[in-house]
Amino acid sequence: MKKESASELFAGDDDWHNNACLNEWLHDYGATYAAGYRRAAELLIEHIDTKGRDQDVLVYPVVFLYRHHVELALKRIITLCLLQINDPDIKGPKAVHDLNVLWDHARKLVRKVDPSFPRANHSNTDAVIKELIAIDSGSTAFRYDRTREGEPSLTGISHINTRLFGEKMKAACYELDCMDSYIAESYSLFLDMMSDSRYRP
Repeated sequence: MKKESASELFAGDDDWHNNACLNEWLHDYGATYAAGYRRAAELLIEHIDTKGRDQDVLVYPVVFLYRHHVELALKRIITLCLLQINDPDIKGPKAVHDLNVLWDHARKLVRKVDPSFPRANHSNTDAVIKELIAIDSGSTAFRYDRTREGEPSLTGISHINTRLFGEKMKAACYELDCMDSYIAESYSLFLDMMSDSRYRP
């Protein structure tokens, strides 16, 4: 098989089952990125649970991967909402990692798209985001062992049960999935309407 890239690091090879496809048949890259981080966290938790080892080192990528999934999921929801609202005066947050800011924007924009969207179906997400913010507001605590000031990143925490963490994240991610699916379907209907000449200005 002829390699497609001049790079030896980022290239395909003869063992096709190991060749990850980028920029070919997938169109919704935002959803793909988010799904990848979440799936990686799930696989690491499964490894810890079934093998009974590596929890002390894998806990850091597990938490970071799940947290990053939530961040990307919220940013995708915000983007889909803004595309439907199509109002230059309504903007999303600037490039931030603050889940509290992103979550607040996402909920407000979803209700802007559809005021009837239920308010009471994201209690798990609320709880998870509050806890993530309390421990890792800047998305760095599980990536770096020290803060910029040189202090330990995770003071006050002695144990994290990865199975329990995964169960709580799964419940929150389900709620985000429902919100994402709802807004994605709404966007699809919006595009259909815009393509219909009867609705064109």
